[in-house]
Amino acid sequence: MGRICQSDETNKLIKCDGEFCGHYKSKRRDGLLLEAVDIECSPQSEVYAPFDGDLYFWKPFGNHVNYECADEGVRIEGIGQWQGYHVLIASITLDVFGGRVKKGERIGIAKDHRCIYADDDGDPFVRLQLFKQGRPIDPTFHLWNCMCTGQICESNPKNELLGLPFKYDSRYNAVRGWDIKCPKIRGDDEEEMRVPDIYSPIDAKIIGRSRLYAIQGVYTGCDNNGVVLIGTGDWTGS
Repeated sequence: MGRICQSDETNKLIKCDGEFCGHYKSKRRDGLLLEAVDIECSPQSEVYAPFDGDLYFWKPFGNHVNYECADEGVRIEGIGQWQGYHVLIASITLDVFGGRVKKGERIGIAKDHRCIYADDDGDPFVRLQLFKQGRPIDPTFHLWNCMCTGQICESNPKNELLGLPFKYDSRYNAVRGWDIKCPKIRGDDEEEMRVPDIYSPIDAKIIGRSRLYAIQGVYTGCDNNGVVLIGTGDWTGS
């Protein structure tokens, strides 16, 4: 994920003060144990999209009259390597209420989430929840650049392996690596099975083609095409 808040370059979480914390599944001031993190963020700071996706307006408090001052947020459904994920961020005043966004693109301005508490003098924050396949997960390592690869095959959102991990096989010119399941897929509006789309697992640029198995690079079949990616951004040198 990229930076979330303009005033917080490293996505720092609200520190524990002995009773309350901004960490995943820690207790908040209202006594709840939340599957969310609270990221340090000064009011009126710019807020950015954590990954590429489709943006939707979201009401975190469901129009509850007592929380109206903070009842504005965003849902972003991931695409590409973030397909299968969605994120909820609150409270922010949005620039737009729908459409495609890119990682790092400004999506709005942080509101002061503390307005819902009469006596809250704690640090300001925005609250972030991350879901994978509809289930809440801890976003902490993603926020702190864990260098996790994204989804590779459209029909395999969990990157499930085929056979033993980390092979060393003469079929692949003795290259070490993994075989990842990638079965054919049929979309909701499609009649026939088709080969799935393949996504880049990292931020990268394409530098050329590779052959998985060949004699002196000779083409030997339709299943013998590969691509060479060189990492960019945080993945430079990979």
